[in-house]
Amino acid sequence: MLRRFAAASRSSAKLVAPLGCLVSRQKHTLPDLPYDYGALEPHINAEIMQLHHSKHHATYVNNLNVAEEKYKEALAKGDVTTQVSLQPALKFNGGGHINHTIFWTNLSPNGGC
Repeated sequence: MLRRFAAASRSSAKLVAPLGCLVSRQKHTLPDLPYDYGALEPHINAEIMQLHHSKHHATYVNNLNVAEEKYKEALAKGDVTTQVSLQPALKFNGGGHINHTIFWTNLSPNGGC
């Protein structure tokens, strides 16, 4: 199996990649919060919320877009080695983006109401 994979990656034939849908997709964006940064005070202060959302979460979004752009280029070139090497960045940044998007919706200034 490994020999077949290595031979295929050296051939001129392009392999179908699991993220082939990246060819014509829009970039990920930082979601707006459904409340103001200061809405969770005094439990979580506005400065922490602003930093966590606009810097921390934004970093996951930006890095995911960069990794997907590099992956798209590697797909176009048939560069399987680069495709495989980008998988950890795609998982890490994609997971961080998804987890934070869920996190923001789980918080509520109204105690879940």
